Amino acid sequence: MTVSNLTDAIPGFEDFSIKFNSIIRTKQWVKAQKDFNQSKNILTVGNGGNLAVCDHGAIDIARLTNKNSSAPGSGILASSLINDASHDLWVKNWLSISMRSMTEENKKETMIIGVSSSGYSKNICLALDLAIENDMSALLISAQKPKIAGKYNTIILDVNEFHTSEVLTLSLFYQLIHGAGFNCPTICESSERQLISDYKRH
Repeated sequence: MTVSNLTDAIPGFEDFSIKFNSIIRTKQWVKAQKDFNQSKNILTVGNGGNLAVCDHGAIDIARLTNKNSSAPGSGILASSLINDASHDLWVKNWLSISMRSMTEENKKETMIIGVSSSGYSKNICLALDLAIENDMSALLISAQKPKIAGKYNTIILDVNEFHTSEVLTLSLFYQLIHGAGFNCPTICESSERQLISDYKRH
């Protein structure tokens, strides 16, 4: 590796802002934001790095909004469900478990966001199908055009790199928070907060 390579920008981020602003102006994004705003419960799921992004997004949705939010981020949980059935079914089974105590009204107030880089994540798509069958809002965020068709809302990022897809997706989680009227605090604002936060303040 030459010195010049060390200072070159990583491919995929050169038009990041343009890509981000283009996405949030699509009709698919407008629907996603509307569904998010109207939902009280937000579930997020992906594979690999996308699951880490979903876990991060779910935590901040729970912290910064008045919504309940969760992701199956535990390796113990995921491996248990995969062992019980298969990789294709574990997300669907996690959603089934999550729905156990939900009333029909609760389901209508729930949104699930699935994330895929390849556009071919069968386990994510099966869970989104189950959500639609139960009158939930369902969104797929895919780096490329999905190879599995579904009735759920789909946002295509149109990027080729895993890192671009993951960073862009996390940015979109914060856009959902912002678009719902909640504040994404600055580092200075966070430093000035009291040590004990009141999570009922919203």
